[in-house]
Amino acid sequence: MGRRLQIAVLGSSKEICTKKAYRLAEEVGEEIAKLGAITVTGGGHGVMEAAMKGAKKYGGITLGILPWEKMEHHNKYCDVIVATGIGWSRDAINLNSCDGAIIVGGGAGTLNEATYAYIEDIPIVAITSSGGMAKEFSGIYFDTRKTEKVLGVKTPQEAVKKILEEIKKKKIKSKRPGLRKREKDY
Repeated sequence: MGRRLQIAVLGSSKEICTKKAYRLAEEVGEEIAKLGAITVTGGGHGVMEAAMKGAKKYGGITLGILPWEKMEHHNKYCDVIVATGIGWSRDAINLNSCDGAIIVGGGAGTLNEATYAYIEDIPIVAITSSGGMAKEFSGIYFDTRKTEKVLGVKTPQEAVKKILEEIKKKKIKSKRPGLRKREKDY
């Protein structure tokens, strides 16, 4: 039996999360759970909470990777909690712990996570209708290396379908010799 897919949901914290972004993130979590995949977030509120709430509706497993040193500060939908104690540097752990990432809304923290995904060549899909960074990043590469294009979609269903396609492409590509990126390329 192989391990389950782990899909990160990145986006707006409670302070800037719109009702629309919350609803869309909840639907993303539902779609991830329907696949039997694990929903990975920063474990906080806003988009993170919504994605986990959606996943729980369909019996999904949720993983919250917290910036704080205590497990007390998390949303109530976290099944598994990793309290890193390393602040926002935990974004690297979030992305290193996923096969692909979906952006819903988002602000400066989402920018940090998305650029990390880009550097690590992790597939990224953005729900443009959610606004925020998801709308801003859609269709772009972050630099001239063009490692990962942020793929824009309109709905949570399209987002999950597209991230699955991109994860499969990445797995096929990584099995062929000579196609893996070397550390010195960065």
